[in-house]
Amino acid sequence: MPLHPDSVAFLDAAEAWRAENGYGTWDTMGAERSRRALREGIALGRPPKADMARVEDCAIPARSGPRPCRIYVPHAAGPLPVVLYFHGGGYVIGGIEESDHETRRIAERTPAVVVSASYRLGPEHRFPAAVEDGLDALDWVAASAAALGGDPDRIMVGGTSAGGGLTAAVCRLAAERGGPAVALAYLLCPWLDLTLTLPSVDEFGEGFGLDRSELHWFTDCYLGAGAGADDPLVSPARPPVPTGTPPTLLLVAECDPLRDEALAYAERLKAAGVLAGLHLAPGLLHAFNVNAHLVPEAAEHLVPLDAALRQAAAG
Repeated sequence: MPLHPDSVAFLDAAEAWRAENGYGTWDTMGAERSRRALREGIALGRPPKADMARVEDCAIPARSGPRPCRIYVPHAAGPLPVVLYFHGGGYVIGGIEESDHETRRIAERTPAVVVSASYRLGPEHRFPAAVEDGLDALDWVAASAAALGGDPDRIMVGGTSAGGGLTAAVCRLAAERGGPAVALAYLLCPWLDLTLTLPSVDEFGEGFGLDRSELHWFTDCYLGAGAGADDPLVSPARPPVPTGTPPTLLLVAECDPLRDEALAYAERLKAAGVLAGLHLAPGLLHAFNVNAHLVPEAAEHLVPLDAALRQAAAG
């Protein structure tokens, strides 16, 4: 299916905004300028905030030192399930502020206590820094769930793009060591294979909102010379699938250079006996879930995510 007209309109508007403000592609701007561009772009297009009973900024005691996080508590009776969320941004850009609208939406729709956790970014902090911070965040959430008004037996972990890949890596480590238990992993347009060798990387590698050159730049910033892209904690779509891998939902955009690795991961999970759900959104772009308020067609494709979160929340 070709790009949906809503996706075309979004691409055109994004390109016009970049040109008007002197911004290029991520790989041509460098890390700091890219971070600024993302903050400004999201601030301009942010939807009205979903109202919460409580929003609190705090810190997770990670091995690298305190890591900022933001806790969202919706207007709902507890104890509630707890969702740990990792933002996207190629392991280089993004943060808890930039994903505020997405985490509020999840907290309201599930409903659940949502912990939006930051993690160290490249190129200043290369792999395995993000994975270490992600695992420390899961440990903290599991230990703190009751104090947060949540149910420690109903912990879900998810994220968008690089945050989806980080989710898969953290769940892999948790499965290998026997905990904490995760009720559901949800991967939204995830980046699961940094080798960048699958056909969709070339098919949608230019002109679809996330270029091949940007992916290579993100990879270089994240890995440097210290790790291989085929490491299963870097590219968790690669085998093996550990025993204890949680049920997993993948939300995938058809016109996304990262599409094929998500499809391959879903098949690998199923072959290993893991309950895996897959929703492919025709004609939509990478990270459409984040931009659903700007892309009308995208909103209906969030229904499977909302349903899966509510089902896992029900226990």
